[in-house]
Amino acid sequence: MHLEGKEKGGALNQWDIGFGAALLIFALWALFFWFPADIPTGFFFVNSVGQEEPGDAFFPIILASLLAGLSVIQMIQSWRDRRSNAEKDDGGSINFPNLKFLGIFLTVVGVGLSLMYWLGPLTVAFLNAAGLLEGTYRNFSDTVPYKYLGYVAGGAVMTLALIIWAEGRVRPVAVMTVIAVLVVAILLFDVALRNVLLPPNADF
Repeated sequence: MHLEGKEKGGALNQWDIGFGAALLIFALWALFFWFPADIPTGFFFVNSVGQEEPGDAFFPIILASLLAGLSVIQMIQSWRDRRSNAEKDDGGSINFPNLKFLGIFLTVVGVGLSLMYWLGPLTVAFLNAAGLLEGTYRNFSDTVPYKYLGYVAGGAVMTLALIIWAEGRVRPVAVMTVIAVLVVAILLFDVALRNVLLPPNADF
């Protein structure tokens, strides 16, 4: 089934419109409901010495705002391209290959995020059980190397798997690029910005 354009008779791409709308709804929900209810310090806050600095919601708000803007651009671009969409065979229809693609993508992202969230706590729990460490993950969520375990493993698996899937092969340059991005992110958000915790450490 196609959604017919009213002005030029073109077909709107259902995937582009649906993806953009879903992202916009999620971004707005995060900005107006999730972040205000869950993040205590907001965009900026005044610390104990009276200095204003980025709060816990600083980067989430920036990310959600960017997602909202990009989703609007996505939907506008799909509307503008409805004439060319009409010339395609499937017109962006929902079919099995598309659902398979979406399923693989969500699986890769889910595995990456699961590693990011659970690898650190599970490693600490294992070391505690083996008598090699004492304390919960909360005690080590800002301690090297434990605070980097989930972020590095989850981020590397997720991004590298998506790159390999898209390119159909493993290239050394892709591996080096992923490593470089992770290192730069650590240096920027964990070393340079001392009050920012890498995900998912702020949740523990």
